[in-house]
Amino acid sequence: MKRLIALLVSVLMIAGLCTVSFAADQEEVSGNFCPADTNTPINMNGAPFDTIGSVFSIAAPATEVHFGCPSWNDDVGQLTVTLWKFDTDYETTKKKDPVAGPKEFVDFEDNSKIGFVFETPLAAGVYFMELSDAYDEGGASSGVGVWSCEAKYPGQAVFRDGEYVEKLALRMIVNFAAEIEGDPYGELPKFDKVDTGLGGDSPLPSFMYVKMSKQDFSDREQIDDVQISANEDGTMHVVVPGGTQDSKFSLTLADLFDIDEDAAHDCLTYPYLALRVKLCDTTVNMGSGEAFFYTTSVSGAISGYAAAIRYNYEIADWQTVVVDPTANKSFIDYAFAEDDWLGFRFDPLNITPTQDFAFDIDWIAFFQSEEAALAFDGDFDKMEAEKPTKAPTPTPTNTPEPTETPAETEKPSEETAASEPTQKPEDEPKNNNKRGCGSVAGGAFAVVSLAAATIFVARRKEK
Repeated sequence: MKRLIALLVSVLMIAGLCTVSFAADQEEVSGNFCPADTNTPINMNGAPFDTIGSVFSIAAPATEVHFGCPSWNDDVGQLTVTLWKFDTDYETTKKKDPVAGPKEFVDFEDNSKIGFVFETPLAAGVYFMELSDAYDEGGASSGVGVWSCEAKYPGQAVFRDGEYVEKLALRMIVNFAAEIEGDPYGELPKFDKVDTGLGGDSPLPSFMYVKMSKQDFSDREQIDDVQISANEDGTMHVVVPGGTQDSKFSLTLADLFDIDEDAAHDCLTYPYLALRVKLCDTTVNMGSGEAFFYTTSVSGAISGYAAAIRYNYEIADWQTVVVDPTANKSFIDYAFAEDDWLGFRFDPLNITPTQDFAFDIDWIAFFQSEEAALAFDGDFDKMEAEKPTKAPTPTPTNTPEPTETPAETEKPSEETAASEPTQKPEDEPKNNNKRGCGSVAGGAFAVVSLAAATIFVARRKEK
């Protein structure tokens, strides 16, 4: 029999984070001393760590040094920032007197610059700037923190509670006393990579994979503004129409796999999420997306419990995009607390696109390492023998009772949920005749979002 594959669409938003600053223009607020697309907010309020900061190297005297910090759209909360001259290592540096601060910022505007302005320019060299004492209670969304991305930047190295985090950079704004020729950063000290203890050595993905060619798109409804359809080769075609705000859809493993609890997919063994995608237009860089983790401890999308989806716009063919959670402290802690994967929410873009953003998906899978994900050839046939299943449920001999209505998926807390108006689902699927990367066999479909969650159901073909 066909099994239902449910893609649950959450209406929770990270937050409509506007771009406002203390004394900065739009360009400065976006960050100029960090990688592009630092669009993942780290919420320090109630986080499993107390401090986060960057060792950074400036190649010339600077008049301003700041972090880009969100306050979750309500301008409530506080952070303290301190700057030291870097000396030898983290511990030695923190024992020295600060160059500036500590300075407390209270109820700062959302997306402000948090840092220092120097009347006498800060000399070129290596420094360490740290955020601490995060506090936000009583605000509409209860959050303060810093913008980030899961990528290395040659000019800075992130330390969280004194521990080096290799694949993480914070949004920084550095203004120099004079125009810089060449790189704005100098050489950084070498830091040893910390082994998180996540993952393993297997080159194969988990048996919990989603191969799009095995899906049946004949039974589909509409969800949100994301349009999904089937290409002739069986891959999934996804379109985020221009002007769409907060595009998203979710995948829950319980709806995909009928397995025993003993065969649950644990985060510690298979922490890496990978998607095989093909961008339909690589001439316009739309930036990155984001994947929110659904695990045993956190079953709905909450801000900060996520990692970036970074596309390579230089590749016009198929590419494997790896979502790396190893920089997320909460994910690591939950993984060691024996959390299992429940699924994820897929936000294709972190921006509102000015034009259609289209791509194809061949498969989605979990891996023990990033290297294994990038090297995988897409041959899932070898995985079929390893896929455990539940024993068939015996047919009842008495009169069967009506099936109970499934319990609702746990919703994110009201503190982190952004309210959206309830909309009535449309009677007929939208068909904008979009053709994407390849020839499309099925018409596109979308589902309008509900106030709590809306379900899109596609049916899985029998083997």
